[in-house]
Amino acid sequence: MKKITLISTLTVLVAAFSYGQTQQQLRNRIEGSDRADATKQISSSKKSSTSSSNSNPSDSGAQRPVILKDNGISAYFGYDSKYFYRSNPLATDGKLKQQATGMWTNTFYSGAGLGVFEYSDSVVTPYIGGSWTINEYVESEIDSFNYNSTGAYALLLFQYGNGWSARAGISYANDRSTENDTEDYKEFHPNVGIMKSYSINDSATAIFDATIGRHLSESFVIAGLTDGAKTASEKELSNTEYALSYSVNYSWNEILVSPKYRISYKDYDKGLNDGRSDLSHDISLKAAYPITESFKLSLFYSYSTRSTDGTSISYDYKSFDTGAGLGINARF
Repeated sequence: MKKITLISTLTVLVAAFSYGQTQQQLRNRIEGSDRADATKQISSSKKSSTSSSNSNPSDSGAQRPVILKDNGISAYFGYDSKYFYRSNPLATDGKLKQQATGMWTNTFYSGAGLGVFEYSDSVVTPYIGGSWTINEYVESEIDSFNYNSTGAYALLLFQYGNGWSARAGISYANDRSTENDTEDYKEFHPNVGIMKSYSINDSATAIFDATIGRHLSESFVIAGLTDGAKTASEKELSNTEYALSYSVNYSWNEILVSPKYRISYKDYDKGLNDGRSDLSHDISLKAAYPITESFKLSLFYSYSTRSTDGTSISYDYKSFDTGAGLGINARF
């Protein structure tokens, strides 16, 4: 009888340990995931040409996007497929936990500019849009972490004649497990930002971007000890994020080369993460070649690092991606 009880106890402990490990790995994957970026989807719908051909002065002195109609709706849709190597797919610390893998992502997105309106010394364009992404890990050992992501956004874009633009909006993100068909994560992200673009020379344009946003996040894989603790822990990934980025778009023959650096600081204030802060650095390089006006082939490399403070648990990690992608977009 004692032997049976001992075996049962060990079985429960092993199962609980395995469950805990899986939970932590899933949480790491959630924190390391790329979320839909409305500005990227909007910019992807624009023509691949020089800035002078993409805009002309409006009566207010600001820059009116030619690709948008003066009245009514200007819609766009697109598809991006990427196959790449990821050195640390579960965003964990330590080489033994990183388990490098290939990844294949397929994103379908669409959106619309709801007209162009004069306001003071700017032109304003309301945007709405959404996306759906299939994320697959090539290695069978972690393909149980495959997931689908849904995204949606609404924003106002203000453009000025001096090269500055401002935006205010809200986005929504949702992750569902492919294997279990369960909702693992969701967030609402109200945010504001400013951007300045300027020409370096005839072949290069620089872009500075600053953003402040609040991530109102819920994760359904973080278990608590009681119902009240669980409710608190579900929201502990909520944070306020401050981000700066600087990029250059350089046109070489027909190839667009785009190096970019981004730094972000996240301040957490919920549950066990209260007092936690993250500092992240992202460096990337992308080369895109237009096969046709609406069909592009790209090669890319990115390196990310994150350091945490204010918590007894380390969420530090380093990771790099390198691979290729195909993109198709259309406007009407």
